[in-house]
Amino acid sequence: MAEDKLFNYYERQDVLPTFGNFKSSAELEAYAGQRRELFSDKLVLPPRLFRDAEVLEFGPDSGENALVFAGWGANMTLAEPNRLAHPKIEAYFAHFSLTQRLRELALADVEGFRSDRRFDIIDAEGFIYTVQPSEKWLGIFQRLLNQDGYAVVSYYERYGGFFELTLKAIHAAGKALTGRAPLDNAKALFEPKWNSIPHTRSFESWLMDVLENPFVRYRYFLDATALCTAAHDQGFDVHSAWPAYRDSLDIYWHKKVLSGDDKLRRAARHLDRSRLSFLGGRKLYLVGKADAVQAISASIEALVLDVDGMIDNPFGESLPRVIAGLASLRETIRSTDILADDAADIDAIIATLDSFHRIFAAIGQRDAAAVTALTQSDAAFINTWGQPAHFLVVRKR
Repeated sequence: MAEDKLFNYYERQDVLPTFGNFKSSAELEAYAGQRRELFSDKLVLPPRLFRDAEVLEFGPDSGENALVFAGWGANMTLAEPNRLAHPKIEAYFAHFSLTQRLRELALADVEGFRSDRRFDIIDAEGFIYTVQPSEKWLGIFQRLLNQDGYAVVSYYERYGGFFELTLKAIHAAGKALTGRAPLDNAKALFEPKWNSIPHTRSFESWLMDVLENPFVRYRYFLDATALCTAAHDQGFDVHSAWPAYRDSLDIYWHKKVLSGDDKLRRAARHLDRSRLSFLGGRKLYLVGKADAVQAISASIEALVLDVDGMIDNPFGESLPRVIAGLASLRETIRSTDILADDAADIDAIIATLDSFHRIFAAIGQRDAAAVTALTQSDAAFINTWGQPAHFLVVRKR
């Protein structure tokens, strides 16, 4: 059953999805080091920018990210609609002697938050894609930010989320074929894949957060180009993104000043050529003619939609289209001009698509044992996660 808002879903689970249970300064510092790398190196927002800044974080959950910002010297205003999180947040700030940096803790979501104050930085990670349309939260950010203020968001990107949807479709098919409970089914299908990389959360949390989450669906995922366009129309410029939304190969005289419209057009061309990279989670830049790029983008779009359709109806009309679409995309990549770091990267995405083709063919044959055997042993399936989560930083003009 779909929920009204994402935090309602988490409240029903009676769990905080990102709770890290930090107890020592060393644990917090290790996490802060990861955040420092993300913000400094990838998002071009060095920690000193947070010193004495007024920071508003929407949806902090249990507050780990807020602790890091406070440790960098920020004055934190937190808007968290899940009341279960509030004691954790307050205990965290007290435990790490940062209570003086917690300016306000409000029981509110993005749409319900009210303040006469303005902020230097707004942070909203991991949920903002569910507040739709995007113009709604962009308008709220525009009102709450100071001039030249920054907004940092992370979200499910439409093409980067393809593999996430694929896992959900396989999970749905597994439940339908075997009648297993969600946790038993997920462990039977995905435990080797889960154990292939280190995690800070439990398998059960991943099941709830992705495989069973009604908001991890195509209808909520955001297209990067559409989001950048909406931000531009709301009075924002793109400051940075990860993966990069600006064409890093673009060269022109440093004194040349591009208009906002020109910057957006250049970013849109770059993003069109990056969709296969987003899908595969590695550099697979489409360097061919524009019509070829558009054809591949359209085929990816159709494939993502059909995989999403299988989540509700694993053996319906979407299934044969998914099988055919995977085979077609695999063959198209073989004959397409692609810029990659190594030929092995192209071989890897072809192998991954081939592994998915075999899994969905087994689903089509209603062969639960074959599906499980493939998901537990196929190296290409186990080692591929895609690039579902994107970060975007915009600056108020």
